[in-house]
Amino acid sequence: MDEKKKLLFVIENSGYGGGERSFAQLLRGLSPGRWELFCASRPEGRFYSEVRDVCRFLPLDLGRRFDPFNICRLRRLLRDNAIDIVHSQGARADFFCGLAARGTGALAVATAAAPVDVFDVGPVRKTLYRSLYAYAARRFSACITVSEPLAAMLRRYFPSVDVIPNGVDLSEFSPDRFDAGPVIERFGLRGKLVLGAVGRLEKEKGHACLLEALAAALRAAPELRGRMVCLIAGAGSQERQLRKMAEGLGLKDSVVFCGEVAGTRDLLGAVDIFIMPSLSEGQPLALLEAMAMGKPVIASDIPGISGTAAGGSEAVLVPPGNAASLAAAIGNMAGDIPAALALGRGARLKACSYSLDAFVGAHEAFYGRLCGGR
Repeated sequence: MDEKKKLLFVIENSGYGGGERSFAQLLRGLSPGRWELFCASRPEGRFYSEVRDVCRFLPLDLGRRFDPFNICRLRRLLRDNAIDIVHSQGARADFFCGLAARGTGALAVATAAAPVDVFDVGPVRKTLYRSLYAYAARRFSACITVSEPLAAMLRRYFPSVDVIPNGVDLSEFSPDRFDAGPVIERFGLRGKLVLGAVGRLEKEKGHACLLEALAAALRAAPELRGRMVCLIAGAGSQERQLRKMAEGLGLKDSVVFCGEVAGTRDLLGAVDIFIMPSLSEGQPLALLEAMAMGKPVIASDIPGISGTAAGGSEAVLVPPGNAASLAAAIGNMAGDIPAALALGRGARLKACSYSLDAFVGAHEAFYGRLCGGR
């Protein structure tokens, strides 16, 4: 029997977003007979609680903007544990891993949801970030991303880029496996038309546009006021600003800020229409989960979404940041439930091509090729 390869995952873990979720899926799905698993990040929060029983956890705080000693700390972890592959996610973790892995015998791999080119920062900082990112990326053996358009952007930085789409647990996120009752009772949703948005409350997720669209949809169809409610699940730096905006738009009784939700399945079960107004995305797990549950989707027409759900048959796609188009789509779908249900069936069918088994299997094959190529 071949000796197990040692695989270390490195992530900042300042919250619980798509990066943490995909790494948790991998850590829980990889074969323990083939891999000895390690994880270096903050030993706290939901990500830590989900993976600590399937790997050896190595505390590492990457939360500070720049701490050069983290390079030394990571290098020591790689050497002391004889790591074969170190797999990072997030620009900060990638930077430290790329520099730390050199000379340790470990092969460095990054999962990149987007290059630094799309960061919403000023031109001076963007130039600095690009330079630092390119410097670190050249020290990686390979990069993984979720779509070919992103791969084309990342190839300017990394020597090799593989495409592995995200995966969804089709048995858990199923149209007939959820308990929406507690969610319905908690938020007073009985008899309501429920819209739902799941994601970090950050600028790039487009929640401000969603609030403007909701206000416009209620002005165009005042009969929906009191009957339609939108759940916004997630936490982030924009929460206070968004709450204030919702109140200013007269949406106090039409929007519920749910905070960070431990498990989205039952919340999605209570939703009639799933909304994703993002301005930029890789391939959002929340979208895949909503599709797997057969929810009709209204989302931004951006590569990370349109490459996953086809407009017209699997989702209604609208221009990103266009509140008027989003409002019209909400009004149209609210008025045509049969069409919405047909859209949900198409979404479920498409989601079946993004299984969690395929996601984990593709990573195992990737790691195997990497070790074999050595």
